[in-house]
Amino acid sequence: MPAVGEEIEVTDGIIYTIFAGVITTVKERIEGRVLKYEVTCKDWTHYLDKKLVIERYENKTVKEIIDDINATYLTDFTANSVYCDLTISSIAFNRVSVSRCLQILAEQVNFNWYIGYDKDIHFFAKNTEGAPFYLSDDGGNYIFNSLEIIDDLTQIRNRVFIEGGEIKGTERAETYKGDGTKLVFPLSYKFSNEPTVTVGGVAQDVGIDNLHSEDAHDCFWSYQEKYIRFKVAPGAGVDISMSGTPLYAIIAQVQDDASIAMYGEYEFSVKDSKISSEEEARQYGVSQLEAYASKISEGSFQTYSTGLRAGQNITIQSDIRGLNSLFLIQRVTLTMRTATDGLWTAEVASLRTIGIISFLQKLLIDQNREIKIDDNVVLKKSYVLNETVNAQEEINRVEPYQDHETAQADEDIQKDPFGANVLPIMVLGPYFPSSHTDPKRPGRLSISMKLK
Repeated sequence: MPAVGEEIEVTDGIIYTIFAGVITTVKERIEGRVLKYEVTCKDWTHYLDKKLVIERYENKTVKEIIDDINATYLTDFTANSVYCDLTISSIAFNRVSVSRCLQILAEQVNFNWYIGYDKDIHFFAKNTEGAPFYLSDDGGNYIFNSLEIIDDLTQIRNRVFIEGGEIKGTERAETYKGDGTKLVFPLSYKFSNEPTVTVGGVAQDVGIDNLHSEDAHDCFWSYQEKYIRFKVAPGAGVDISMSGTPLYAIIAQVQDDASIAMYGEYEFSVKDSKISSEEEARQYGVSQLEAYASKISEGSFQTYSTGLRAGQNITIQSDIRGLNSLFLIQRVTLTMRTATDGLWTAEVASLRTIGIISFLQKLLIDQNREIKIDDNVVLKKSYVLNETVNAQEEINRVEPYQDHETAQADEDIQKDPFGANVLPIMVLGPYFPSSHTDPKRPGRLSISMKLK
C-alpha cells in the first residue's frame, strides 16, 4: 500500500528513469470490491521546499553559493552539474526555500535549473542542453502527423531605440550677456562636476544650489535643473562664461532591413541606465534584433521515445514543411499506454531569445556590473535550545541529639535586711528598689498606705 512520504521511482523498464520523487498524497476509493489508490507525487524539489535558507553571500560565484546551500541545508544531494562562475556581489536569502533560492539565482543570471532523478542539481546556461534526438520527416523519432507548428509575429521588433546611461563629453563653455536684472541662466547640458563661472573675466565662487549657504558663494549651480543662479544680477552687457564637462545621454538606433521588408516596421524602445557606452548600446540593440526580428513559432509533437525534458533544445528538420530550426522544449507530458510503454507529448517554442540571452550573460560578466539583492536585509537566526535536567535528592537520617544540662540553685535568706526593727518605707507609684537593702517599697492605698 502506498504511503505519504515514501520515495518512488518510475522507469521505462529499460534504461531511463521516467520519474523519481516523493509521494505527497494518497486517496483511497473502492470500485466494486477492489480497493484503488490515487497517488500524487512530487519530484525531488519536495525536499528542497522543506528547508528555509537564512544566509548572506558576498563576492561569491553562483556555483560557490549553490555548493554551500547544498552542503548546509540538503542531505544526499549533489551539485556536480552546476556550471556558473558568474560572481554575485551581494545576495541575502531571508527564510527562503532552497528551490526558491535556485530560482532567484537562475533569474539573476538568466540560467535554467532542475534536480536530476539521481538527486544531482543541474544549473546551466539557457539553451545549452540538447535533446537526445532530433525530428525529421523520415527519422522515426516521433508520430509523424502529430507535429503542429503555429507561427506568431506579435513579438516582432525590427527597429530598436536604445537609451542608456550618460557619458562625459569634451569640456565646453556657454556664454551669456548680463542685463542687470536676470539672476538665473539655463545650461544646455548637465555638467559632470562643478562648472567654472566668470563674470566680466572675474572668477566667481560657485556653490551647490539648495545645499550651500547663500553667504558663502557668489553663484549657485543646479546639477539636475541645469542652471546657474546669481545672488546679484550681472550688469548689463557684462560677459558671463560657464565652462565644464557636459554629460550626454547614450542613444542608439538599430534596425533589421530584411525583417522590415518582409513584415513591415515594428518599433521598440528600451531604457537601461547600466549601458555605459555607445558601442554597448549598439550591441544591445543588435541582440534584440537577433532575438525578435523574426516571427516566433510554437508547437507540439508526440513520441514513443524517452529522454525528453523541459529546457532541452531539439532540432526540427522537415523538407515537407520547409522547416529547419532549433526549438526549446517547454513542457513534457507522459501518458502510459501499457505498464511499460508511454506516449510523450512535448510542447516546443522557437529559440527567439538566444541572442539576447547571450548578450545579457556577457553583461553580467562585465566587471562594471554588480548583482545586489536584498543587500540591507537583516538576517536573524533563532534557535530553540532543548535540554534535559536531571535532579537528585539525598536524605541522610540523623539520630536525635540528647542534650543534658545540670542546673544548681542556691538560696540566700537574710533577716532584717533594712536593719533591726526597721520597717519599709512605702512610696507612691511604680518603684524598683535599687538593692535588697533599699527600704523603699511601692505601697497600695487603703492596704499598706493610708492618706491623712
